[in-house]
Amino acid sequence: MLRRFAWKNYIVIGSLGLIVLLASMLGLGEKAELGAYDTWFNLRGVEAPGKDIVIVAMDEKSMEKLGPLPWSRAVHARLLDKLREAKVVGFDVFFDGPTDPLVDKALAKAIARHGHVVLATMFAFEQDENGQWAQRFKVPLTQLAEAAAGLGFINTYAEKGNIVRRVTLIDVNTLEQPIPSFSVAISMTAAGLGLDDLTLKDGTVSFGGFNLPVSRDNQVLIDFWGPARTFPTYSYIDVLEGHVSLDNFRDAIVLVGIFTPTEQSSYADTYENPFTKGNLVLAGALPCPGVEIHASAIKTYYTNRYFQRAPRLINLAILILAWLATVFLVRNRSPRRGFLSALILAVVLAGGVYLVWLKAHYWLNVVGPLAMVGLVYTGGTVENIVRTELERRRTRAMFSRYVAPSVVDEILKDPDAIQLGGVKRVVTVMFADIRGFTAYSENRDPVDVIARLNEYLTVMTEAIQNNGGTLDKYLGDGLMAFFGAPLCFDDHVEKAIKAAIEMQQKVDELNRKWEVRGAPPFKVAVGINTGPAVVGNVGSPERMDYTLIGEDVNLASRVEALSKLFETLIVISERSYNMLPEGELKASLYYLGAEQVKGFSDPVACYSVAGMDLHFEKSIDPGFK
Repeated sequence: MLRRFAWKNYIVIGSLGLIVLLASMLGLGEKAELGAYDTWFNLRGVEAPGKDIVIVAMDEKSMEKLGPLPWSRAVHARLLDKLREAKVVGFDVFFDGPTDPLVDKALAKAIARHGHVVLATMFAFEQDENGQWAQRFKVPLTQLAEAAAGLGFINTYAEKGNIVRRVTLIDVNTLEQPIPSFSVAISMTAAGLGLDDLTLKDGTVSFGGFNLPVSRDNQVLIDFWGPARTFPTYSYIDVLEGHVSLDNFRDAIVLVGIFTPTEQSSYADTYENPFTKGNLVLAGALPCPGVEIHASAIKTYYTNRYFQRAPRLINLAILILAWLATVFLVRNRSPRRGFLSALILAVVLAGGVYLVWLKAHYWLNVVGPLAMVGLVYTGGTVENIVRTELERRRTRAMFSRYVAPSVVDEILKDPDAIQLGGVKRVVTVMFADIRGFTAYSENRDPVDVIARLNEYLTVMTEAIQNNGGTLDKYLGDGLMAFFGAPLCFDDHVEKAIKAAIEMQQKVDELNRKWEVRGAPPFKVAVGINTGPAVVGNVGSPERMDYTLIGEDVNLASRVEALSKLFETLIVISERSYNMLPEGELKASLYYLGAEQVKGFSDPVACYSVAGMDLHFEKSIDPGFK
């Protein structure tokens, strides 16, 4: 059955569409959109980041030999000597206070000797002398900072769930000169740039050949290559003791940082990223240490693989397009075809958004459009099903008065095939009337008359409906019926004649029963005519009947009246006779004669059924003709 989109259906899908639009504008689906964004990373899969960025992990193995953190700065000085061929060494470790002066001096010399070391700064909230909390910018020990090639803050922006998707590139609010992040400072040092080369203009952070568009918070969405240990990672102690070839660090950016689970160390610095267990897929992925977040950021700058999120207007435009596309694809389709169309649209939407994310690194919302498709389809389908069921009930209630239940079931299988507004169709019309009923009903108890009349009309209706006929109306002691509507069938003339024969048989059965009661028999005359008529609902919105009008309807009534003249109970017009196919039924009919009737210029030839006792006394009513 086709889905007919009525105005109520458009109201439903329009309201649902507005709800989705409003929810999107209010950011109610943001959590789901973030989840979808993380899904794209898992769908793309883990990628090899190459060997140009290497991590030296201050891990459990190293702590077993070097002791708990913090380690002596002399150890870090020895490590720097091992990493002398690295392009840049960045310490994701905050050297804020003094220790042994000789040790601090040794580390400062090692930093200066290397010449390309970046140290960490940080922003922290501390209480002032008045007990008020305030943000402080903290720098390393002066002699270490002066020896370093660069400084960068290591603060990592984590969203709800301790997940990192973006990093802050620059701070312009603390000092007169922009302060770079740790990853930016390392990238600048590797390129031989100084602080004067770092600028923020028109929403773009620039340094050397790097140009990174940032948000109002000076943040950028970075790429990720995988969970923890995706980047080449070597244990600190293995590097220190010479168990790792130094060729792994030649001309590489080396990041030194803590690589310890949170529950085992107060120094641990771990976050979730789109690949790890804090999101959609665990799959053995462990939380990512902060030092590897910095590695991903640096790799993003070098590969230009940062992501940009589409502005709200573009996402709203996609929502509206998804809304309109869903309506266009599912309207006037069956629920199954509508579902397939909506499913294909959803797949195309999700696939398109993913491809744009993968190839253009442009983040479009997908949950909102998918919700739009699903809700519009579901809402429209539910409304259509409810409305269709109500229409089916109305149709059943309307036609059950006229046709047999089996015919109603056929109508309900394909209600679109039934035209109720008025259609011209060739049908066979029947009128039936009890001869002498007026004389019979005189001086009798009305209750008995009605009871007997109802008994008679019941079996007449059964005979009509048994042959696929439609009962139009009861006319006192008579009735009107037609064949060939609302269901159209080619043998409507045959069915009408067979119904007339069955009616006579049922009347004979009733007469035998009534004879036992001492009641006089009924003689029922039936007239049949075939021709075009307009069939449909006629009446007012408050009261409407399914009936038909036309010249051949009037002629059927005149033919029934001719039964008095021809003294037979079944009279069939020439128009019906000519439409009968050759066969046993047509052969059983015989010619009665032709007679002029009121309202028609030409005489009407008539036939009756042979082999049945259909004779009755000729009417003495002088005005019947």
